Amino acid sequence: MIAAGGAPLTEAQEGIWYAQALDPENPVFNTGQYTRIDGPLDVALFQDAVSRMIGEAEALSLRFSQGPEGVQQSVGAPPEPQYVDVSSAAEPEAEALAAIHAAEAQPANLARGPLACFTLYRLGPERFLWHQMAHHLALDGYGMILITRRVGDLYSAAVQGQKAPPALSPLARAVEEDAAYRDGDKRARDLAFWDAALADLPEVTGLAEGRAVSAHAFHRARLPLPDRLAQRLAQRAEAADLSWPDMAVALVGAYVRRFTGNSGEAVLGVPHMGRMGSKAARVPCTMVNVLPLRLRGDEGAPLEVFASEVAQDLRQTRRHGRFRSEVLRRRLGRIGGTRRLHGPLVNILPFEAAPAIAGCTARMEVTGAGSVDDITVTLRGLPEQGLTLEIDANPSLYTRAEVQGHADRLMAFLTAALAAESLSQVPLATPEEALAEVHGANATAHPVPETTLTALIAEGLARDPQALAVTSESESLTAADLDTRSAALAAELARRGAGPGRIVAVSLPRSAGLVVALLAVMRSGAAYLPVDPEDPESRKQAIFETAQPVALLAEEEGLLLTLRPSDWPTTGAAPEGPAPGDPAYVIFTSGSTGAPKGVVVEHSAIVNRLLWMRDQYGIGPADRILQKTPATFDVSVWEFFLPLICGARLAMAPPSAHRDPATIAGLIRAHGITTLHFVPSMLTLFLRAKESAGLPPLRLFTSGEALPAALRDAVHQRLTAQLHNLYGPTEAAVDVSFWDAGAGDDSQPVPIGHPVWNTRLYILDDHRRPLPQGLAGTLWIAGRQLARGYLNRDDLTQARFLPDPFVPGARMYDTGDRARRRADGAIDYLGRADDQLKIRGVRVEPGEVAAGLRRTGLVLDAAVTGREGRPGMLLVAHVVLCPGAGLEALREAAAGTLPAAMRPAAYVAMEALPLTANGKLDRRALPAPEIAVQQGRAPAPGAEAIVAQAMAEVLDLPAPPSAEAEFFALGGDSLSAVRLTLLLEERLGRDPGLGAVFEAPGVAALAQRLDRADHGLGPLIRLGSGALPPLYAVHPAGGLAWCYRDLARALPNRPVVGVQSPALDPGETLPGSLEALASGYLARILTQHPKGAPVHLLGWSLGGILAQELAVQVERAGLTLGALCLLDAYPAAAWRDDPEPNRSDALRALLALSGIDPEAYPELVEKAQILAFLRERGSPLGLLPPAVAEGVVRAVQGTNALVRRHEDRALKGPLLHVAAAREHTSGRLKPEMWRPLCGKLQTEALPLRHAQMTGAEASAQVAALLAPHLSGA
Repeated sequence: MIAAGGAPLTEAQEGIWYAQALDPENPVFNTGQYTRIDGPLDVALFQDAVSRMIGEAEALSLRFSQGPEGVQQSVGAPPEPQYVDVSSAAEPEAEALAAIHAAEAQPANLARGPLACFTLYRLGPERFLWHQMAHHLALDGYGMILITRRVGDLYSAAVQGQKAPPALSPLARAVEEDAAYRDGDKRARDLAFWDAALADLPEVTGLAEGRAVSAHAFHRARLPLPDRLAQRLAQRAEAADLSWPDMAVALVGAYVRRFTGNSGEAVLGVPHMGRMGSKAARVPCTMVNVLPLRLRGDEGAPLEVFASEVAQDLRQTRRHGRFRSEVLRRRLGRIGGTRRLHGPLVNILPFEAAPAIAGCTARMEVTGAGSVDDITVTLRGLPEQGLTLEIDANPSLYTRAEVQGHADRLMAFLTAALAAESLSQVPLATPEEALAEVHGANATAHPVPETTLTALIAEGLARDPQALAVTSESESLTAADLDTRSAALAAELARRGAGPGRIVAVSLPRSAGLVVALLAVMRSGAAYLPVDPEDPESRKQAIFETAQPVALLAEEEGLLLTLRPSDWPTTGAAPEGPAPGDPAYVIFTSGSTGAPKGVVVEHSAIVNRLLWMRDQYGIGPADRILQKTPATFDVSVWEFFLPLICGARLAMAPPSAHRDPATIAGLIRAHGITTLHFVPSMLTLFLRAKESAGLPPLRLFTSGEALPAALRDAVHQRLTAQLHNLYGPTEAAVDVSFWDAGAGDDSQPVPIGHPVWNTRLYILDDHRRPLPQGLAGTLWIAGRQLARGYLNRDDLTQARFLPDPFVPGARMYDTGDRARRRADGAIDYLGRADDQLKIRGVRVEPGEVAAGLRRTGLVLDAAVTGREGRPGMLLVAHVVLCPGAGLEALREAAAGTLPAAMRPAAYVAMEALPLTANGKLDRRALPAPEIAVQQGRAPAPGAEAIVAQAMAEVLDLPAPPSAEAEFFALGGDSLSAVRLTLLLEERLGRDPGLGAVFEAPGVAALAQRLDRADHGLGPLIRLGSGALPPLYAVHPAGGLAWCYRDLARALPNRPVVGVQSPALDPGETLPGSLEALASGYLARILTQHPKGAPVHLLGWSLGGILAQELAVQVERAGLTLGALCLLDAYPAAAWRDDPEPNRSDALRALLALSGIDPEAYPELVEKAQILAFLRERGSPLGLLPPAVAEGVVRAVQGTNALVRRHEDRALKGPLLHVAAAREHTSGRLKPEMWRPLCGKLQTEALPLRHAQMTGAEASAQVAALLAPHLSGA
């Protein structure tokens, strides 16, 4: 029994007590359940059994008080069992359940109690509900099982006249064990484990956005697992030699990761009873802990492999499961609802909860299991007796429909996963959700005539020939004028070779003549190609070389046969013109490779778009449309031609007017403009111009960028206007979706809306499968408006325009945009997929961060970019603040709405965001923020001060860094390292050596090296630092281990030690065998290796052969072999018959060491050539001293000779092989060659060449593959 003076809280109780103290009126910590009892229950005996149980379970009588020594718990008066007969009520069960829910909705009084209640409700003859409720401070879920089973045992013994089983264990046993653990060595060992396991923990998210703070209640969805599914779960687990609960955790975790895995992993919360092997196993109390489980497996692996890796991690965490998660939260600063230690809880309860009650049947219903911060997935029962899936969710984060949706979806996911070979084959959306995404949200079929844009324009002009059709600064054209002049020019163009399938370039300033030119080109049957007159000649030439236009309409003579406006004919009959499937225009956009690419759009596509817009917005003869978008931007297409087909008037803005808000406002007034378009960033400037005040009612369209909600609201505060948000790429005839962003819209963010006529918008995962509503994926477009493709670039067309898997014979286009579908079917735009950044291991979408900033209501516009900072990648927000708002207020507001990893490190306030000529955000013109240099001890006078100043100059820092600062963490790279060594040699007359910069990048460390003149060529070089056991990376053929620097940076807190060849030292000779060489390496390693720690090994290329031999020797020496990873390395036997490398081959190994494919530069054969080439490429190896370069030659030739004499030996341990998938296509070299030489072979492949396997891209992926192999130590 607890001492009379009370006892302190156990660690398990502390977090619960403080959470309840912060919200005393919250009843959610009441854990409750009821047992449905059917049969001839002896009420008196049953109530006596309950009383006896209460007497044994002291936790049910606890009281809590706070005094000078902290919170104390003591035993008070026990709760009295209650009996209520509701059998006379109209609906007895409903009456009882209402009373049960009312009791659980009452917050507990921790000081006065009671903390528990037990009520037996009589529903009728032989029908009862027994309600059990206890505060979570008194009991956890297993404690509830103990007391209900105890009542069943006591009652059954009394009924059957038998002796009752032994009593429950006393509470003091749990209190004493807790105190012993706090003071024992085990706690320190557990802490060390968790510090290592969570060292690089990413920011954690749930299945929904928002703060994860428990509400006063929760939503619940419950589904029974079909018997066949439960049996399949048990069978697949048995096949993998796993318990079914571990298999279930892996599968539920995989489901969670589909929603939360921004860093390629999900962090689950896994309840841990903490009772196995405990003296307090039978103490009814609270002992449960919630352990963070990092789920990082490869979904492409066989399901059994994936689940086994999760199970292995589970076993590790359980071994250290006594250490409290509340303490981990505090240590990691994961306090509050926005910084989480773990995401959703996955709770597997593999036991029958209902007690055995003699002569009766009993079934259990759990009504509450404690607080629900986010969402909890529970599986109750046993596969052979029946499993139930329960999902409890915080109502502040999830609606009831969303919770039910997760239950249905998870059930479908489990069903598909247990029938699949690997999880990569399993869709996330249910079949119903997939159908709704593909067809329900895309029911856009609408009749559209099979005609051309030129035919529509001809009909429009013919309705009223004398009506004013086009006005500009210098002239106006009636419909008849436009028809006559365009027909005459079309005839001339046809005479010069224009016609269907041909292209005519147009490079004219904005004017009435530009409209004539565009229409004439299309009437000739050709497609028009707009070219900006202000573009550099080199860009124009690149466009013309690709497009091969038959003529150029321009003011000035150019690169092609030019037809000037002054030479255009005034009479002539237009030819027959194009067909609906002919190209109407070609617009060039920027290419990811730097070369512009031309998008070919056919007449049928743009006809669909324009007729939809005409009918959707009722545009007609009374409208005046302002044409201000450059013709090279596809929004101009509807500005030019929509008024011509509707009988509206087209008003041409003067050249460059689109950049001047005052001029635009003047044009609106002068021409009576009713309809115009803005890119959101330009709209921001327009609203801030004083001239925009007092304008007549307008119909505004925005597209080209995300429309911020604050800007939408600012429009309606400033103007009387309809506001419509459109979205679409050039590859899909201007716009494919629309949203009414009127004054009544309060969406956050503003959606891009619903698809236009005859258009399908799919949100798909990386395997091009439909996603459920609310989940972000890639936006794909299908339907009538798709472009034909990229002009003369079949490769690009085939890469981005793929067969539509949902509509036979159709195509779909990969936008590269991230999006999600709302519950109402509208789509939210989330930014570009290729803007994705990694911040502290978390993948971050800048568009999502910008959307979060806009949601604060403090900014009119925002652009978020990533900049290499100190240390690592930093988020920078460039913002246009709302009037009266400040950056500090914005920073505070962002902290309340964005996870830590998504909070910008720096803010730059701007009057307006810079725009390109097309009115889009000019990211290159965004100014860099000032980022402070990291703080620490000031450099000491002398060498430290000189090194610090040199780093500041090379890296353009605002001040010299601290003595502890590291060059690479401050933003340095290999090229700037070259500059640093040259500058230090100039200042000090001593060169520390480029290798020394890699091995000792700190200011103080490098200063010490200057005195030792160490060139970083020693047998062991430290490439990274940390507290974990080192990873030894063995040199490739060239003898140097500098190539592993990127891998070291990808493994934080894990020292990477490069093992280098003795051949680099002219005074050393190589031993006579590869075994002897490896033996020497092992001897060096053991001089510095932590005692008892596993030896982790890695090797690339020839270094892999050495690493495998080293592993053999580690095992035979009785040491613990940890991870063994070979990067595109193959056994010595594979090379035995190959000729040995000559001197030229050996020198060319320097290229491979620099990550450059030697085969791509066959002309480089001499040392001087190769070193000069490497210097030009910024490789540190280009500045090797001549003696060291000769050492590389010796290492290549000598080690290769040893390899050809080496007999590979087998080891017992596992081997991870990572192949270069773009190499060895002949099949001669295969990873399976290692299978007889190791205990277990795991093979992976990267889509790279051999020389790229140690670069930054490969290293990041190798680090991820290595993580589970290194997780034990």
